[in-house]
Amino acid sequence: MVGARCTRCWLLAVMLACAAGCSTEPRQYVVKGKITFDGQPLSDGDILFASPAGDRGPDASRIKAGAYELKTTEGSKRVEISASKIRPGGARGAGGEPVPEEFIPERYNTQSELTAQVQPSNANLIDFELRSQK
Repeated sequence: MVGARCTRCWLLAVMLACAAGCSTEPRQYVVKGKITFDGQPLSDGDILFASPAGDRGPDASRIKAGAYELKTTEGSKRVEISASKIRPGGARGAGGEPVPEEFIPERYNTQSELTAQVQPSNANLIDFELRSQK
């Protein structure tokens, strides 16, 4: 009786271990780095890593004090970086309030030319140096 109980416990443990290891989600890796804009750390913004094939949703993170950190799958990625700020004399909302405007050029976000190669390790340090002029 005791032997059968131990066998059942052992089988249950093996099944749980297999289920945990047989996830259908692809493995993700930590990617982090620094982002500058015209030589200065980008104080606040967003960064997005997307698969060029579009086979899964993008992975995103906030940029704070010129740094970011996120998890994404290995392989080639299209990278988009965006940030906005209130511009004096800029756009106004329906109530007259100032509306933040994107100041990062389109070549870094909606028409991004940025790419990254994520490796299967935790040493993915990828920095981006952005410029307002080409």
